[in-house]
Amino acid sequence: MAEREEFLQILDRNRLKFTHEKVKKSFSKWNRSVLYYFIDKDVYWHFHLVQGEPTNLVQGKIKKPDILYEMSTETFLAIDRKEISGMKAYREKKVKVKAKMPDLIKLQKLDKI
Repeated sequence: MAEREEFLQILDRNRLKFTHEKVKKSFSKWNRSVLYYFIDKDVYWHFHLVQGEPTNLVQGKIKKPDILYEMSTETFLAIDRKEISGMKAYREKKVKVKAKMPDLIKLQKLDKI
């Protein structure tokens, strides 16, 4: 149970990166849906950005998300612990990201937080 709570805290911390002062202005007009799929657990979590403000995390799948991250929980935790960068995990195909190219470019700003 503690492991699940820690995982949800990390996932929530990632959601809140959109509100960080270094990037908040860049995302201020964003209205997007963000879906995480953890392939090893077959679990989905999502939230929406409304004018750049993230809504609460909700467990479950949504249809046609604007941004979809697919990875194992192990990879997600390794990225959080900075054992691997998100970009390196993507290049090594440990993370799949589906989004429009301009969104992908903008999302890279979150890696610096």
